[in-house]
This record gives sequence, C-alpha cells and structure tokens, in this order.
Amino acid sequence: MPDTSDLSDRTVLLTGATNGIGRAAAHELAALGANLLLVCRDSERAEQTRDEIAARSGNRRVEILIADLCSQREVREIARQVVDSGRPLHVLCNNAGAMFDRRLETPDGVEMNLGLNYLSCFLLTNLLRETLVRSGGGRIVNVASGTYKQVGRLDFDDLESRNDYASLGAYARSKLAMILWTQEIARRLDGTGVTANALNPGLVASNFGQNNGLLLRFGMLLMRPFSRSVEQGAETVVYLCASPEVAGVSGQYFEDCAPAALQAHATNREDAGRLWELSEQL
Repeated sequence: MPDTSDLSDRTVLLTGATNGIGRAAAHELAALGANLLLVCRDSERAEQTRDEIAARSGNRRVEILIADLCSQREVREIARQVVDSGRPLHVLCNNAGAMFDRRLETPDGVEMNLGLNYLSCFLLTNLLRETLVRSGGGRIVNVASGTYKQVGRLDFDDLESRNDYASLGAYARSKLAMILWTQEIARRLDGTGVTANALNPGLVASNFGQNNGLLLRFGMLLMRPFSRSVEQGAETVVYLCASPEVAGVSGQYFEDCAPAALQAHATNREDAGRLWELSEQL
C-alpha cells in the first residue's frame, strides 16, 4: 500500500468498526496514531475491539459511540455528541453497511439497504459537515461497492424497491446512491478544504451477509475462495483516510488505492442532484 501519514494529530470517526474491513481499518488507523471514534451497534463487541486495538497498537485513544445507524434518531444523537464535545474531526469514514435477503424497513420507514448503506451516511455527514470544515483539511471516505455496475440508473419512482425487491439489486442501488452522492457533496464542498471520495474494497472474505438467510450465506461461502482478506479490503480505506497522496483529491472513485473509471450512470449529475433533494426529504 502507498505511504500513509502519521495520524497522531488527527481524529477519525469510523462506522462499522467491529467487523470485516471496518475492524481491519480501525487497527491500521490506530497503528498510525489516530484518535479514533468508533461507531458501533453492539457494545460488547465494541469493547472487545477497543481492547484488541490497544493491545496490538499501544494506542489507547479509542472512544466508542454506540448507535444503530438504521435509526435517524440515533444517528442524530452521535452527531450531537461529537459536535457538543467541541473536538476537531478530520476524517469521517462511512463504512457500515449490510445486505438484506428480504425487504425490511428502518424505524423511520425507509427500505433497509437504502436507509443503512446510504441515507445514514448522508445524514451523519451533513450533521458533521461544519465540524469537518472548521477542523481543516477534512476527508469524507465512503465505502461503496463495485456492485453498482449490476443496476442501471436509479429509478426515482421506486427508489425503495417497493415494487420489485431483490437483495443484490437493492444493495447495489444503495451503493450507486452513495457513489452519486459522493460526487455531489464533493462539488458542494469545493473550496472548503474538505474532500469526499468513494471506494470499492473489492470482494472481501468477511462475515458480510452471514445473518441474512441461507441462500445469501451460501452464495458468500461459494465466493470466499475468490475473495481477498479483510486486511487487503481495508487498504484503500486506510489510504484515503491517511495518505498525503490524495490530499486535495475529491469527487473520485478508487479501487486498489488508485482512481478508477465509473460507468456513465454513476456519474449522472442530474441524478446526483435529484438524489440529494429526495434524501433531504427522507
């Protein structure tokens, strides 16, 4: 992986830090000296992760924020805690995500893939936006997915998959939304010193999809021999959070620590603007 900076003077907020690439990224960022704010849903696993990080890296500057990101109320609460603390925030890494084998809704009545994988990131980022700007040189890092290629342009008449639900399709659309939004917020942050980039971690051998039905678990198991490790999957995450090579780079999509081309439907500015407006309503 390309060089990364010493992060001893940087505060990084990372969601989804107790599993998979989020956990691997947390270890790497701690080893670089970052002051970590880890947003986790399960308090017991969060404590285990914090203890493990401290033991391996010697970095004890790790704070846990407990929230279920499916709930907009809980997203607002952790954002309030960060803002009210008065601390700086230099990196916001939106990593938490899941795929659901049947159509479910969040407590706010939003389809679950869209609500967790995209809308929670939209909300959390906008609530912390001014803090990132004030802190100087802020970075927004959004963990997307190459599955966006499996769907065409967003269907704004059925963004929440009410008419035709398929788990992979709903997941892919939520990641397409994240990619479009990343480009839109990068444009809106131009001139503030805050950058926003998305990334594809690749197919990773993790516990992703293991809690959502036999068919999905079986499919992930079949793909495991062709998958990369969680440490490999986390490399581009850490690179975008820490590397001086991408200071000032914004609105891009990365794979394997390098910019990658997007398909045309993932760069549609009209769709990105319309998505922003609908996201504000949701």
